[in-house]
Amino acid sequence: MDLMNEYQRFLTRGFKPFNPLELAKETEKIVTRQGDEGLERKYTGFYSVPVYKGIATGYAAGCCLRCIYCWSNWSGDFPEKFGKFYSPKQAAQNLFKAAEEGIIYSDYWRRVIRKVKKLRLSGCEPTLGKEHLLSVLEHVGKTKYPFYLETNGILLGSDRDYVRRLSQFSSFIYVRVSFKAATPEGFTQRTGAIGEFYELPFKALKYLLNEGIYARAAAMTDKRVMSKEVTKYKAAKIDELDTNLNRRLGVWKLNPKAPLGPYRALWW
Repeated sequence: MDLMNEYQRFLTRGFKPFNPLELAKETEKIVTRQGDEGLERKYTGFYSVPVYKGIATGYAAGCCLRCIYCWSNWSGDFPEKFGKFYSPKQAAQNLFKAAEEGIIYSDYWRRVIRKVKKLRLSGCEPTLGKEHLLSVLEHVGKTKYPFYLETNGILLGSDRDYVRRLSQFSSFIYVRVSFKAATPEGFTQRTGAIGEFYELPFKALKYLLNEGIYARAAAMTDKRVMSKEVTKYKAAKIDELDTNLNRRLGVWKLNPKAPLGPYRALWW
């Protein structure tokens, strides 16, 4: 593939919807490579942050969606330009180190959260590189840290075996699936992907729950991006999977002070 001319970057007016599974394959060619200690993956950094009452986070490069409100950095659109490769062992060790160091970029948060006891992979899309993620979890499983995985659900919803293999770590993992839309049209509008793939995050959550993995739904509800009617419809579809999920539904809202284009958002 000619990265300069063919790889899907951020959305522009009149964009052509893309296949997110094909984009995932192309992105994996960029952000993963075989190394001496297993499948290596690109990350842009490892450090602790205040969310979840303090969590050490590895920020993955590369994604298979192009959400208009994405809060991640430009490594989602230009994965070949950002990040460094880490083996599964190196990624796990960097998470452990970040947890031990605690929050170091803010004196205030360091005083409020004196000890970090959780690990997370987030950023762009951490499920790219299946064998890498599973190997990272094997290393984490040797510790007492709980592990949080944040995902758009595209790969998990298209690969039941991936979810089955994640279930071996169900004693210490929590998966947060981000829902972009509840209709094909809304999915394309907000992610750039072909509308028929909009149900994959719903399938991912269903598979996770069926495999006994603790999982929750996270959804954009900001009225500037999604009307109240669409938000209610999406909540109803999530409710079909598990009536308790909406009681634990995470909410995303746009940051009104952030630059508008093409992706700048804040969630809380």
